[in-house]
Amino acid sequence: MWVTDAVALDGSHVALRFSDGHCGVLDMSPYMDDGVFKRLRDPNVFKTARAGVSTVEWDNGTIDVAPETAYAQAVPFGA
Repeated sequence: MWVTDAVALDGSHVALRFSDGHCGVLDMSPYMDDGVFKRLRDPNVFKTARAGVSTVEWDNGTIDVAPETAYAQAVPFGA
């Protein structure tokens, strides 16, 4: 399972589409107080969200989330 599309929605949520067609919204706010994820508090960094090789990444790939974590925690649209 991998991320095929990623779009920043606001300062802490990113819309994701996965290789199996699953789509959902990942809330990054629980991570934004820890380590490298602190940089996502900067709106200019957060809006760089994109689909990388297998997962969502920010800041030219210097920040990412494991694809299995993104898949498990992305809330399906409309849920």
